[in-house]
Amino acid sequence: MLWRLWLGIRLTLHYLGEALRWIAGRKRPFAVLRITLRGELREAAPSGFWSTRHPLTFSELVRTLRWAREDKRIKAVFIQCEQALLGWAQVEELHRSLLALRKAGKRVYVALGQAQAPEYVLASAADHIFLSPAGELAIHGLTAEVWFLSRALAKLGIQPEIIQVGEYKSAAEVFTATAMSAAHREAAQALVDHLLESLAAAVASGRGWEPQRAIQAIENGPYDARTALDQGLVDSLEDAIIAEAKALELTGVSRTEAIDFHAYNRRRVIELRRFWWRRRGEHVAIVHIAGSLFDGPAPRSRLTTLLHDLEQIKESPGVKAVLVRVVSPGGTAFAADRIWHALSAVAEKKPLVTSLGDVAASGGYYLAVAGRPVFAEANTITGSIGVLSGKFILRGLYEWLGIDKDRVARGQHVGLASDALPLTPEEKLVLERHARHFYERFLDIVRLGRGLESSQVDAAAHGRVWSGKAALGLGLVDAIGGFEQALDAAILLGGFDPAEPVAVIHYPRPRPFWQSLLDRVRPTPPVPLPPTHELTAGRVWAWMPVQYCIY
Repeated sequence: MLWRLWLGIRLTLHYLGEALRWIAGRKRPFAVLRITLRGELREAAPSGFWSTRHPLTFSELVRTLRWAREDKRIKAVFIQCEQALLGWAQVEELHRSLLALRKAGKRVYVALGQAQAPEYVLASAADHIFLSPAGELAIHGLTAEVWFLSRALAKLGIQPEIIQVGEYKSAAEVFTATAMSAAHREAAQALVDHLLESLAAAVASGRGWEPQRAIQAIENGPYDARTALDQGLVDSLEDAIIAEAKALELTGVSRTEAIDFHAYNRRRVIELRRFWWRRRGEHVAIVHIAGSLFDGPAPRSRLTTLLHDLEQIKESPGVKAVLVRVVSPGGTAFAADRIWHALSAVAEKKPLVTSLGDVAASGGYYLAVAGRPVFAEANTITGSIGVLSGKFILRGLYEWLGIDKDRVARGQHVGLASDALPLTPEEKLVLERHARHFYERFLDIVRLGRGLESSQVDAAAHGRVWSGKAALGLGLVDAIGGFEQALDAAILLGGFDPAEPVAVIHYPRPRPFWQSLLDRVRPTPPVPLPPTHELTAGRVWAWMPVQYCIY
């Protein structure tokens, strides 16, 4: 009884405080939007009821920068980067958004501290870059590093038995090799070359340089603060607090006219709500598919929740168009195929647009072709049209730990489901047949979804990963663009007037209060990596476990 009273008081005070903050600030004039980028920039907000004061997300940031671009009251945007962890595709879209702000007549200021390459590329779109006098630009060129686990697995007594379909499907090498194969190195080098070219073009456009100078700036770092200033990489050396004051002075406004991201967001939502009411609930559904595609225990698994949301979207008369944002390296063939089926069913009834984030490869790309058009950034890692199958044998690990397993069994291929038995030659043939069957299905899905000839799909397949720019040339995507461009396409296809604000609803939706309360009592861990049973039973995977750490 007491916990209910305590909970009621907490919620009442929370919403009362929110109301008072809104009342106090609803008429306060503003002219400068203040944004702080700190840590990871998540694609979407947490879905829990308790996440009412969540950090800003990528989709919110893109939307708010567009609002600021169109808002006549906003004269400038000040961004403070505090070791922001940004993906390269996120950087590309945010850089484009900042250049669009400048084109609209807004001033853009960015303050850096200990800045990595992604933060600097983003900052290069600003009118003025501040760098802390004690800071640095930790730019070391670009390198792609891949972890190889075969020796570590051997020490643990774990034996991988993996079949790969496609000579570029280098995911298996993570577990079976100690270095890149020739095909793997070729694909990785192409990604680094495309990325360097793209980053140099972004820096050159923002700073007004020739591309060659931008390439030299990226390759010749790192830079201490004084060297960065002397070489024209930044415009002045100021701490973030002083930098904000100078930005306000340069804009010609007082400190009271600066508004932070969340306060501005709340005010704009309230102001735009009257436009949304005119449409009587009609909106664009934005579905976020992020992370590896491995199922968990029902009824609360991510896959189950996603399929339920897609069924609701398909049947909802208020949903006029759907935008699917994919940031995934894939997972099991089963999970990718189920999601593709659900998305295809939605696409039969409503316009469905796909936006690819930092990575949409293997199973992530498989499900993405259900939409049309498909947008990718030039730096998106995509493709990887190939298949893996196999399992990890833990018998050596069990022996090392002193664990014994015994069994009775019937059936010709019981070893496929055992984590202690190696695969027999017949079982390997069974897995290879299953893998090749799904690979052929993968090729057909891409061929039909993208409207390509078999020879074109074959040229793009064999497990090779591509940059978004290369994928465009191969016909795997329709256009270079980000979340904002994909949303614009969904708005047009949904029959909305692009000149008016359009309501959007993000999925997964926030969980009801009682479910969130149960989650806190018995939380379900996320699934960033495949569950053990997915790796120790003979399965077919459309998965890219190669995480290219490009920095």
